[in-house]
Amino acid sequence: MKRIFILALLSASFTGSALAQGEMDAFNLSYNGLKGTARSVAMGGAFGALGGDISGIAINPAGIGVYTTSEVVTTLNFTNTRTKTDLYGSRTDDSKFKFSFDNLAFVGTVPLHSDVAPLINFGFSYNRLQSFDRRYTMHGNFLNQSQTQYIANRVEGIPSRDLELSQDPFFDRSSDYWLGALAYNTGMISPTVPGGNGDRYESVIKTMNDPTVDNFLHVFERGSIDSYDFNMGTTFADMLSAGLSVSVTDISYNVTTLYSEDLYEGQNTNPAHFYDFDNQLRTDGSGWQVKAGLIFKPIQELRIGVAYHSPTWYNMTDSYTVLMDNGSTTVSSRAEEGVVFSDYKFRTPDKWVFSLAGIIAQRAIISADYELTNYASMNLQDRNGFGLSANQDIKEDFRSSSTLRVGGEFRITPQFSGRVGYMWQQSPVKDILRNGSANGTHTAATAGTITNYSLVGNANYFTYGLGYRFTPQFYTDVAFVMQNRTDDLYTHGGSDKTELKNNMFSGLLTIGYRF
Repeated sequence: MKRIFILALLSASFTGSALAQGEMDAFNLSYNGLKGTARSVAMGGAFGALGGDISGIAINPAGIGVYTTSEVVTTLNFTNTRTKTDLYGSRTDDSKFKFSFDNLAFVGTVPLHSDVAPLINFGFSYNRLQSFDRRYTMHGNFLNQSQTQYIANRVEGIPSRDLELSQDPFFDRSSDYWLGALAYNTGMISPTVPGGNGDRYESVIKTMNDPTVDNFLHVFERGSIDSYDFNMGTTFADMLSAGLSVSVTDISYNVTTLYSEDLYEGQNTNPAHFYDFDNQLRTDGSGWQVKAGLIFKPIQELRIGVAYHSPTWYNMTDSYTVLMDNGSTTVSSRAEEGVVFSDYKFRTPDKWVFSLAGIIAQRAIISADYELTNYASMNLQDRNGFGLSANQDIKEDFRSSSTLRVGGEFRITPQFSGRVGYMWQQSPVKDILRNGSANGTHTAATAGTITNYSLVGNANYFTYGLGYRFTPQFYTDVAFVMQNRTDDLYTHGGSDKTELKNNMFSGLLTIGYRF
């Protein structure tokens, strides 16, 4: 008869940070790609010195001061994300199609009847900053290596009596206890001293001769980061534009991971042991941010911009369910009353944006942005404001990251324009983590019971598009984006590295009306 156990406690809300997020989760919630209106995206997002576009305002709030008329604008987006993994020649492909509504904005102008500052402009915009929608699969063989070894090492020092399901309350224990209880009660790890109450463990793989591990990982991600921006700005003497934005930001992130191992002994074709390990995590949060910027126009043909984006301060809630099943025993956190909740605070990194743009004969634009984001300043706190140990991991493993955006526009006719652009985004992962993960000497500190993680590589975005003005007021723009990035994927700390290739193709349609 199959035995099913429920980890005690499970509809409780944590008062501490037992299953709070770790360094990789903080990065995942801070990392943004290329988003915006079709015009700005077609130019690689290089709009920090130009203004007059709702995406330019999101990059540099001074861009709202450039407006001389009011505007309503919206953008639709379709994206197809394709992923490929490769583990020792074992290759898998996955793809995900997503249609989204990326922005909606209104900009209004109020005359001041002043020669110094003739207008003061205000605006409200909704912007999608990031889409998490992606899925990928990894399948291959590890030699003499198992996730259960990783768990056995994680729980070293914890007496085996504390891993028994009769221990209550369980919900206020750290994630090491949770991982240990799952593996211990399904027989995947056991004390090195049989029948005792030891605090050292070994994986079931240690009892096998010539073991081979066939592993399988499915990851399904969905959700988004959405920003609601309130903007105000003006231009002084047709030379200096200044702007300020206050943003309210929402995060909704859902991930499901399905991991399994079949452990074979010698040449046997039937596994000696196997297990399934399923996790579901939902993260919700809301926060606020302030941005300020300037655009200086020394001559009509030149624009110079600078902007500062403060961190976003979030209040976060995670909800978990987890299950491990070896075919005869299931240990689960699922209960009819609900799931496990954890509350905490999170601060994203701040960033600086420096921009330069040139106007050529009123027909062409060349623009460039340089963005510097300090990922080492990410910060996690419990609900009472006390810092978590993951903050030290963040400082050790992450650095400041550069992003370069360049773009051009050429007005072919008074109504018709063509655009091209490029964006390069540097990985903020330090060599100590990238190389240490590859050789097992310094791996990422994951939190909760999800052990897999990926280290992002440098990202490249190639963009192009067209714009057409039907009347002096009504216009439409289209843009297309091709993005590629190669990440390092690990099923757990110390596992073999899998190459994870991400390729994205997006199309955008923007419709706007000025009045």
